[in-house]
Amino acid sequence: MSASNKLKISGLSGSELDLALTQLRKLRSSVIVEEVPESDPTPDDTLTDQLDSTSSTLEPRVNNPLSLSFSAADDKALNIVRKGLLYLHPEATLREAIIASRTAGSDKLWSNDNMYKHLSLFASSFTDNNKTSSRMVIDTFFFRSTAMVPLPQKMIVMLGNPVRVVHPRLSQMDKISGVIDYTAVVAESSIADSYICIPPTLSQRHGGEVVAFFAASAETSTVTVPLEDHLPRFLLELVVCAKHLEKSHIRGALTTGFKWHFVVVDLDAAGNGAKYWVTELIEWKWKTKRSPTSWERLVEETSDDSDPALIAGILSSWISESFTEFNGDQWFVRRPGGGVR
Repeated sequence: MSASNKLKISGLSGSELDLALTQLRKLRSSVIVEEVPESDPTPDDTLTDQLDSTSSTLEPRVNNPLSLSFSAADDKALNIVRKGLLYLHPEATLREAIIASRTAGSDKLWSNDNMYKHLSLFASSFTDNNKTSSRMVIDTFFFRSTAMVPLPQKMIVMLGNPVRVVHPRLSQMDKISGVIDYTAVVAESSIADSYICIPPTLSQRHGGEVVAFFAASAETSTVTVPLEDHLPRFLLELVVCAKHLEKSHIRGALTTGFKWHFVVVDLDAAGNGAKYWVTELIEWKWKTKRSPTSWERLVEETSDDSDPALIAGILSSWISESFTEFNGDQWFVRRPGGGVR
């Protein structure tokens, strides 16, 4: 086989390689090899030689699956399909839910008022087009959420939590592992405290004792990139986390700190593929107060879809329900439809 005609396999996923090798073996077994008289010259590079050579190339790759990171994995091979969109409730209904959420943790350091003060500081002191400022804003919403969890439960937030090797498909081909930006764990206080004293690796062994919610930081930049463009990779991360914890349902958030998409993923019962719901884009805003000599940005109560209290309220309630199938709540109404993302 000439160099120009060699089969390129580096871009094939594990399942594609498995299928290719199976088909090659079937073709090879169907080829009838005729005996050639010794006096006849033996042709070079026959069809059977080419099939044997290609099979020999594929077999080591199939028998020794690749161990891939989140960024290197092929999310399209996981068959993740959009089930529908989640839209915010009408303004009047939403206002009631936001006002109610403000009272949670009002006696703690990370009260709703303190969150507003921190966000006002960030809005006036940092740009929104770099990773550092984005992470500080995301941290603020998670800090606020820790104050909203009712006793006897407690929330622990872990940064850069590793997810061990997972086989994302039943074929047991390519293995995927990686690091999740934010993992929020909710459990009874004594169990949650163990994640501070000796942080264990989150695994299925803890699945019955804790609830875990995952978030990914989409890096901001001066180049405008829609937040939704980061969704395929984040969906892959959620599917891997769900399989790692042996859960059928999982929730997460994709965010720049300023803009948010909340996501629900339902894994296929047969083990191949998943369906997801994603919220409309939610973005908190500030007001600019100007004077003859200066200006400042203020974050205030508005009780609408631009109020940071909305994001904090969604985050705190979704974290506690991360492993529960989504059937609607005080924040969103479902609109089925979508197809492949």
